[in-house]
Amino acid sequence: MTRTTAATDAPALRLRCPACGGETRGEGEALGCAECGRRYDLLGEIADLRLTYPDPQLSREDDARMARALADVADERDLAGLLDEHWREVGKRPELAARFTAQELKAAERGESVLDAIEAERGSPLGPGDRVLEVGCGTGALASASGRRGASVVASDVSLRWLVLAAKRLAEESAHGVELVASAAEALPFPDACFDLVVASDVIEHVEDVNRFAAECARVLRPGGLVFLATPNRFSLGLEPHVRLWGVGYLPRRWAERYVQAMRKTSYSHVRLLSASALRSLLRAHGLEPKIVSPAVPVETQALYSGPELALVRAYNRVRTSPLARPALLAVGPFFHVFARKPAA
Repeated sequence: MTRTTAATDAPALRLRCPACGGETRGEGEALGCAECGRRYDLLGEIADLRLTYPDPQLSREDDARMARALADVADERDLAGLLDEHWREVGKRPELAARFTAQELKAAERGESVLDAIEAERGSPLGPGDRVLEVGCGTGALASASGRRGASVVASDVSLRWLVLAAKRLAEESAHGVELVASAAEALPFPDACFDLVVASDVIEHVEDVNRFAAECARVLRPGGLVFLATPNRFSLGLEPHVRLWGVGYLPRRWAERYVQAMRKTSYSHVRLLSASALRSLLRAHGLEPKIVSPAVPVETQALYSGPELALVRAYNRVRTSPLARPALLAVGPFFHVFARKPAA
């Protein structure tokens, strides 16, 4: 794993083999499993412990090639420039690429506000006694913010190229106590009950198997620990955030795919939005106690909206704290914050 200078005295976690659960050990330029003999490659110091790579638009080989290309120019670009290069490499439409880069550049502020909400929910601040896992870390904004609060952090993602981008953010922000590892959300390479907090923002809607993902989050969480999820609402009245279209979630899955293909000329098979009731049932099935809220759209995020959509966002922010509006917003609001606690032993 890539590790910045530690902010805590917590030892680095021993990575588990995601196939058999055995401990991994360094073997030159790779990691090997002492139990089953599998070998896992390294990109620099980032261990690649992915058993699968479920991206319908890019192959695993393409992801590795792009990760190497980004790593080669990382010293010459700032984070914004590296993000622009990333979107160019993946062939993202220019208007969507510009929006997504802007979102990532504002992610630091969002990460701080999310951590504030998590600390309020758990009733204590993050600090040196806490170990945090961010699943699907993207550019690592929340992981970086957690490290600044003194926690020991592991930031994981199924994409090597996103981990290269995360390493760039961590370097620019001089983040401490953060480790990077490539892994699938459904097969986390960590021991049981080793994290106090598991965070996954905009992840659950992309995983191949939501039940395996929820089970893995519960497995690596310590008793009394908290899982935090942020995810769009399938039945939102606003634009679907991944493809910027109205009404996608109200269509049957196969019709939604055809609609997106026709309007955006791209696949939608890698997005499976959930409703509040579906999230609640899923988490309870894996022994977690969920609380689902409709959070405010931050001021910095509102700058990304305009016209009728901005008016809808502002109206949502005005009414979201009303007791009468809360049930309706859980049904048709834009997105959720989910706090799911693992019962204490």
